[in-house]
Amino acid sequence: MSKLKYSVLGFLFSVLCGNILAQSELSFDKEQYQKALWMTTRFYGAQRMGEGVNWLVATHEANDVSNQIQFDRSKFVKGKSFLKDADGDYDLKGGWVDCGDFVLFGQTFFYSAYMLVLGYNAFPEGYPDFYSEDYHGYIDSDDYTWEGGKGEPDGIPDILNEVKYATDFILKAVRDNRTFYYQKGDGDVDHKVWCTSTVKSALPVNMGGEADGPRMILKATGNATAMASQAASALAAMARAYAKYDADYAAACIEKAKVACEFVENTPKGTTRAAYYPVEDRYIHDMVSMYVELYKTTKDPEYLRKAEENCSWMNNRKEYNYNYSLCYDHREDLAAYNMASLGDESSYGEKALKVLRFYADTMYIPNSGYFLNKLPGKSWGGEPWGVLRFPGNQAFVRALYDKLTGEETLSPYISATVDYMLGHNGQNFSYVVGFGDKFPAYSHHRNLYRTDINDLEKEQAKLPRVNNTYKFAQLGYLVGGSRENGQYKDDINNYSGTEGGIDYNAGLVGALGYINSKINPVPVDDTPVETIYAEEEKCAIGPNPVQDYLNIYFRGKSDAKMTIEVIDALGSVRIRETTSNKSIHSMNLGGLDKGIYLIRVISGNETYTKHIVKK
Repeated sequence: MSKLKYSVLGFLFSVLCGNILAQSELSFDKEQYQKALWMTTRFYGAQRMGEGVNWLVATHEANDVSNQIQFDRSKFVKGKSFLKDADGDYDLKGGWVDCGDFVLFGQTFFYSAYMLVLGYNAFPEGYPDFYSEDYHGYIDSDDYTWEGGKGEPDGIPDILNEVKYATDFILKAVRDNRTFYYQKGDGDVDHKVWCTSTVKSALPVNMGGEADGPRMILKATGNATAMASQAASALAAMARAYAKYDADYAAACIEKAKVACEFVENTPKGTTRAAYYPVEDRYIHDMVSMYVELYKTTKDPEYLRKAEENCSWMNNRKEYNYNYSLCYDHREDLAAYNMASLGDESSYGEKALKVLRFYADTMYIPNSGYFLNKLPGKSWGGEPWGVLRFPGNQAFVRALYDKLTGEETLSPYISATVDYMLGHNGQNFSYVVGFGDKFPAYSHHRNLYRTDINDLEKEQAKLPRVNNTYKFAQLGYLVGGSRENGQYKDDINNYSGTEGGIDYNAGLVGALGYINSKINPVPVDDTPVETIYAEEEKCAIGPNPVQDYLNIYFRGKSDAKMTIEVIDALGSVRIRETTSNKSIHSMNLGGLDKGIYLIRVISGNETYTKHIVKK
């Protein structure tokens, strides 16, 4: 569905929720911001396709499939969808579906994956660990609510579990330096039948399924500069974020990020357009982010030089004042943040901060308020399309700016913007499905209803009403909403208002991560992100705090025998293991009680110790 554009020319946001400049206090209890982040993050698990667990349809039995569609039950796989995605014998399973539909569109997928990991790297103390990658706590208990508390932490921040599912696919999408896969599925045929993703997979290809063969796969051998650059950025950023949890995976990410960079450099520059996501021919800013992320991860000065070579647009306001908003189609803000984050390391550090300040303090805060007005014209349903993604993105940009300037207080701009979307508005209506007492009952998301009645548009009354009694209500799906307070039309046919998407949530997740870093910070392993080790150390450990498996990283391989001991507060050795000639050793601490332990690594006459927290 076509995503329409919006101008940043101000709309009277004071009409919506009062004078935003004066609102400096948060509107909800602290726990509610944790809940909101948990919901909007776990949402990405409801977008999964492939072998990975999608918590929303994991137990869907497909017992009431419409006889109007060519459903082949022999091809139905409970909880799984699109297992045939491939290019010949090259596996392409995985990734996220886009909105409430079942296509992976690269224009939003690579952008969203990068936005999420960028937010984590900026505000790691804002992202907690409430559940495991496979959601077994929720599924086994049949309780998918925040209040039930059935998630089982696995020692990895939830946001990284979600991002890893995306980067797992990106590792495949970047096949080599001449081949890049950017779309799975056909939007036209995908819209022919309304049903769950597991049932859709058991339909013919001409109805959006794969019962009679793999569905459409689109690949580029050039002219996909923006998407490939975003893929490289996501992988390079993930390499730093994930190194403390899995050094081998981090290494795979950075190596494939380099391959994606080679694709960008060695194939024709340009922008591939998808029918449902018209985009402008803009990619220079994505290349800047790519080079900065590669530089931060590798410290190779050649990447810094290339980033600076692509920054001349920062010299003139006319070139960076694009009178729009950060979104999948405009990523100048991210490039400005990345260059500014280098500070004195780059000759463009100060200029980039000036650009970012312009976005945060001028372009996004016109005299009339913070909200966005739409360009002339109407979309289906008479609403502006996806308007709430834009203030969410702008709040995220402001958070990035405040990080760089060292601002300690919570910005009223960010809190008021987020609070409006969560329900602090004239109607007390939350635009995040499942949050609060009043939220969309009929959002445009096929899997949410777990029904296969075919034509939801004509048969909305047959759908379960999504309210607080509905088991799967806490989807965390930010709908497009409305630019006018009280004008939201809660109708599944109102696509522009009731549909959301992976890119809609991305900015809101980042802004919530920032808010939680201020009011609900979690302990963060302070291991430098550029390297696993401090310069003087021969080994390092992580994650810390740890839930189950603790990794011990050794600088290089050695033939020397290593003894690793876990010692409790009374001085008793609880676990002792030996290893040699390995760069990483994992220990299962799952059987230990919660508390503080000392890790002691002994190699010959040398001893390394560090305290850890067992969750």
